[in-house]
Amino acid sequence: MRVRFALIVPLMMIIAAAGLPAQSADYDDEAVYLDEDWPVQRGDPAIAEKYLLWAEDAIGMGRWRQARAALERAVDFADVSSDISYLLALARSHENESRKLVLESLQQAIGTGRWKRYTEAHARLMEADQLITLRRYSAALDTLAVYRNITGETADAAILRLAALKGMINRGTRSRPASLTLPVQVEFRRRMLEAMDNYPRDPRPLRILFDYAHGREPDRDDIALIEIALRRLPFLLEADQELAWMAAPFISDTAEARRLLSAYRAGSLKSRQNADFKPNPASIAPALNLGLIDDNGATEELFSKSILDKKHIVSIGNLIRGEAGRNYLAEKLHSFTGAIIENEDRDDYPESRALYHQGNLQEYYYDADQDGVTDMFIAFNAGTPQQAELPTMLIYWERYPLVKRAVLEDEIYLSAPAGFSFAPVFFEELGGSGKYAGLLFPRLNSRGQSISRRVISAYSTSVQRPSAEFSGGVEQIFLNRGIPVRAEVTLNNTIVSVTEFENGYPVVQRLDMDLDGRMETVRNFDKSSIRAAESDWYGGGVFGSAELYREDGSVVYSWDLDGDGTREYSEAR
Repeated sequence: MRVRFALIVPLMMIIAAAGLPAQSADYDDEAVYLDEDWPVQRGDPAIAEKYLLWAEDAIGMGRWRQARAALERAVDFADVSSDISYLLALARSHENESRKLVLESLQQAIGTGRWKRYTEAHARLMEADQLITLRRYSAALDTLAVYRNITGETADAAILRLAALKGMINRGTRSRPASLTLPVQVEFRRRMLEAMDNYPRDPRPLRILFDYAHGREPDRDDIALIEIALRRLPFLLEADQELAWMAAPFISDTAEARRLLSAYRAGSLKSRQNADFKPNPASIAPALNLGLIDDNGATEELFSKSILDKKHIVSIGNLIRGEAGRNYLAEKLHSFTGAIIENEDRDDYPESRALYHQGNLQEYYYDADQDGVTDMFIAFNAGTPQQAELPTMLIYWERYPLVKRAVLEDEIYLSAPAGFSFAPVFFEELGGSGKYAGLLFPRLNSRGQSISRRVISAYSTSVQRPSAEFSGGVEQIFLNRGIPVRAEVTLNNTIVSVTEFENGYPVVQRLDMDLDGRMETVRNFDKSSIRAAESDWYGGGVFGSAELYREDGSVVYSWDLDGDGTREYSEAR
């Protein structure tokens, strides 16, 4: 959802207000915007103001990355200036950082409550926008209620409220936020009518309405709203010509729908059209449905882009009338190089992306919460998943979906052949025909088994990790249904420690402490704690030293000083 947030103060106003000379636009990426002689004193509002001015200066010249770096260095002043945190949120958003980080900055700004150049209303509006992108619709509506109490209703807030309500409807959300008194769908219709009445020249409510109604069986109340929107449509096309293809499916007069869509695709709806205007790929399916283009023409236009929307491929494939056209679509798909994206919840933010080279699936990315950070990455070989990167682990498949090994931090879990299955994605065919199979597109398997350390352990035969006792050694723990039965430590291809387990607890451990190839030390355990240890350092079968571990944490050390098999000296530590 595109909303106009607070505008950055023009550069010359900043310079005049600060009494500083203008800076050259040629400073490098690592430029430090603050004078080295400025005193850096935590909580000093004057220093905070200088950081802010320098950041605005950089943003005014398009140096967003450097502005973000300067604002992050100014974090010590966030408790005296809400403006710094707000501007940092803008910079982080512009630099496509995690939306959760953007929210952190906004919440810091709101919590500090010390504004000078911007206002809490600016932060609340941006916070609502970020929450909607993260699908936290109830929280967004609550934030917009606070915004309304601060500054009253605005067009931007009304649009965000409609977006949040539409998101709740699309996801089938049953719970109702505290700020709503009516059912969500009733509230959406009420707010839509209110927005169209209050902002009759704003095309954004119509965009949301047409998108909401697309693919839905409208009832009487929806039809009434659509009729109002269609009556206003001619007066809003100059402001947003994309409304033409969005409205076409709802225009009952086929000739009028064809005329409107044809004018849009010809670029003749705006009095001053951009020279590089290209019709939106979403207009291809309506044009094909209305007979403005033929099957092959629709396919050619679709593949003029290197990033395709799965929704467009499916809708065009469903409308192609002839077998020859379906064959052509399949051929283009199987030679496609680029990305196919999917926006399953229709919120303008694709959550998945698949990369292809000559029709071969190579990579898949999935962002579960749409925070801008990939939550799952899968690499493919010949269209078959080979490995996955998850937030806490790496998965390697032997033959999908059978897992060969999993890596969690510094631990490697090994599975028995065909012992563990993990299928985070399934495959959907796109654009198949009677002659050709469709292109395989990966989709999140919401019914698949979840994965965690506990699940991996239960299906693994062993786990490898660095030895805590022998530097450079590797410990391998053998498992039976996730329960340890034996552990070995290998160093320089030599076993230097063996531990036997009973009911998952260590019982006895034999170690080669001096690395001479002979395990001279034996440890005995009580549950997971060492109870005693003794060592035969000379290989004569006599354990000349021993350690007894007491419950109070002390250790009794004893030695056989004359080698007669009796330890005659001991001391406690």
